[in-house]
Amino acid sequence: MNTTTIYHDVVQTGTETLGTAFNTTDVMTFDMTSVLSYQPSKANFHGFVEGIHIRVTSIAGGATKLVMRVCLDSDGDMTVIPDTEATLVTGVTTADSGCVGYSVRLPIFQILNAPGNGNLFLFAKLDAGTAVFSQACITWSE
Repeated sequence: MNTTTIYHDVVQTGTETLGTAFNTTDVMTFDMTSVLSYQPSKANFHGFVEGIHIRVTSIAGGATKLVMRVCLDSDGDMTVIPDTEATLVTGVTTADSGCVGYSVRLPIFQILNAPGNGNLFLFAKLDAGTAVFSQACITWSE
């Protein structure tokens, strides 16, 4: 019997300024079911989060690391992917723009008394300084 893994990606853009603490105003919301034509939007999400890529711009004040957290709620209280740190890799020609990537491979099921609306909430903070939370992509599989 052959099995096939189907991959999806959900991309968000933003203009929030990140600092050195998690903040409910600096969160990106991902409707994980929006890419599924056969499932109504806002249905409970069930899938494997494979990876998360984050791009920041206007890096200032000595930021070299980014910590991300994924939650089931916009308050950041129902964590499903705990705090994970990565070193910012800046551009070859643009030193104030950078990216991080995380390999996750974790099954996520919207339970734990969460809203069950298909959304995952991505929080981020820096080790120092500030940066603009410009773009993020969550890749997941069925």
